[in-house]
Amino acid sequence: MRDVCIIGAGIAGCACARYLAFYDMDVVVVDEAYDVSCGTTRANSGIVHAGYDPAPGTAKARYNVEGSCMYPELADELGFEFERCGSLVVAFSDEEIPTLEGLLERGVVNGVEGLEILDADALHVKEPNLAPEAVAALWVPTGGIADPYGACLAFAENAADNGVAFSFLTHVEGVERAGDAWRVHAVRTDAGDASVAEAIDIEARFVVNAAGLHAAELNNMVSAHAFAITPRVGEYLLLDSVWGDAFHSTVFQVPTAAGKGVLVSPTTGGNIIVGPNAVPRDDADAAYTTPEGLDYVAAHARKTWKDLPARDAITNFAGLRASCVEDPDFHIGEPDDAPGFFNILGFDSPGLTAAPAVGKDIADAIATRMAAPRREGHDPHRAAPVDFSRLDDESRARLVAEDPAWGRIVCRCECVSEAEIAACVHSPVPARTTDAVKWRTRAGMGRCQGGFCLPLVADIIARETGCDITEIRKGRPGSEHSFGHRGCFDDLPTVVLEGGRA
Repeated sequence: MRDVCIIGAGIAGCACARYLAFYDMDVVVVDEAYDVSCGTTRANSGIVHAGYDPAPGTAKARYNVEGSCMYPELADELGFEFERCGSLVVAFSDEEIPTLEGLLERGVVNGVEGLEILDADALHVKEPNLAPEAVAALWVPTGGIADPYGACLAFAENAADNGVAFSFLTHVEGVERAGDAWRVHAVRTDAGDASVAEAIDIEARFVVNAAGLHAAELNNMVSAHAFAITPRVGEYLLLDSVWGDAFHSTVFQVPTAAGKGVLVSPTTGGNIIVGPNAVPRDDADAAYTTPEGLDYVAAHARKTWKDLPARDAITNFAGLRASCVEDPDFHIGEPDDAPGFFNILGFDSPGLTAAPAVGKDIADAIATRMAAPRREGHDPHRAAPVDFSRLDDESRARLVAEDPAWGRIVCRCECVSEAEIAACVHSPVPARTTDAVKWRTRAGMGRCQGGFCLPLVADIIARETGCDITEIRKGRPGSEHSFGHRGCFDDLPTVVLEGGRA
């Protein structure tokens, strides 16, 4: 019997796990994927919204503003990338200025500080590459950007360090009441063989439904208050880092009924991201891009950035949003006919921003119900992983002297060392696939998109885990690589670094 079973290892589930770990409870997080953040969390804009957009009085408005205020301290405690770069909502005609004024008024009601409307002169000084047609903008100084995957992983690793268990490749098929507790029916897939599966039951006093696009399905198993999730795809272009300084703030266009529209924004990784569109899809797992969607994104982004260098996009991707179209607010907490079953449902934008506040609220509610004491020896801090690419030459030299693996650069595009890859394989939430390593270290995220470093990454994982390289997967079971034999890259030389470049 567990105290809490969290279904879903995205930003909502991992934030909840992190705050539950403050208390002396037995908590497990299950997810059908191979790693944290494999769904909506990983494939979004990475924007920490200030809170001027949600309708006052809604759960979205409350948790947006609370979560936004939590991010600076959380980034310090947990060592993930966050930057309060500010955001702009741009009007391209005088007719759109009243919309900016309405957003400012709404933001003030929601408790957002520092809002002001900039005229054309001030706006173009702030963002010189903005299209000349821009006539005004709402300036939002508390807007920010974060690494969504990095934030989710930080929550998860801190939770794991404080006793929370994680079970990946665990697909939940049903939830039912079991006396005073809940029984979660799941199937666990063997990491090395997709055809080997084991049926398991997890009994827990409380369940947290953080299943994202599948959250409505779980809610409808236990409650008569049914919901429907409409998956909405958002497609993106990611530009080469040579354009990283083109914009310094997140730039939105005046929103429409369809949403916040196509944005142009810096990222914590030093790139510029462009997107998304918002297209309904029937399949909750259909996270693919289309030529039409990417053309739409590029065309609408040119309203903001006339000289958008679309040919310098190094990759494109799509993410799905879990939207409750009929009731578009967040649905947080227990249905009245399913006590002990806590929903985090309809968690679309601004879910990334709101997750810490939602996770803390649910964790505190469960702890109060259980009268759980604080965990003895709990540590709210997580040491940030070393980013070799951002160290000065003296710090690099010291690390290489201690361990030559720091000087062996595996990913030359992003300057990722062998030591960084080995470290994430042995982290509290271990990376055991090349995609998991990519998202933790950026190895494979540069201009060549892993064309040179992918076999080296797989070889290091194989060496560190004692597996053959042919057993190492890209991601989910069935995606094994075929690179020959383990140890074929043992003679990888140390790369001399000059001026921060390999």
